[in-house]
Amino acid sequence: MKIILGIVISREFSSFSFHSDAINVFKSVLSNGLLGFKSDLMETLSVTLVCLSPQFTTFYKVLRPQYYEDKTVKTGSSVIPEERMYKCLLVDFVVDFETYFKTSNKEECLRILALSFMDFLKTLKYPGKLKKFEKEIFLQTVRDIFIENSIISVHDSINL
Repeated sequence: MKIILGIVISREFSSFSFHSDAINVFKSVLSNGLLGFKSDLMETLSVTLVCLSPQFTTFYKVLRPQYYEDKTVKTGSSVIPEERMYKCLLVDFVVDFETYFKTSNKEECLRILALSFMDFLKTLKYPGKLKKFEKEIFLQTVRDIFIENSIISVHDSINL
């Protein structure tokens, strides 16, 4: 499975490079780990990581998950005028600003991102066309990826 990670974060993070470094590591770990995950219903997971301070949340509207089985989308502002979306799920992953901003190092940031992402996947309302998607297997795969990369431990509790 291919994962695309878009990032929408507040300007407060510009003064701390370890927040951005953690997001880049998070993206890399997920991208490499999910390459081996195969599903008949989903080939691409496009995640927009949203972490905005309360004063900026009014400027961003979190979208509900969208699934494209096979659709060509026209993107006027892009270099590529059309893009084919095949078996693609688009989701907005909101990270709690206060929790993430108060972290003091990259490892803690990564742990918060990982646990938040697993909780997000657990509670995600998948579109109807993904009713038969292997949600539990996918969540377990993501959890295993984070454990293998020492981001979380086996003892971190996320009820599967």
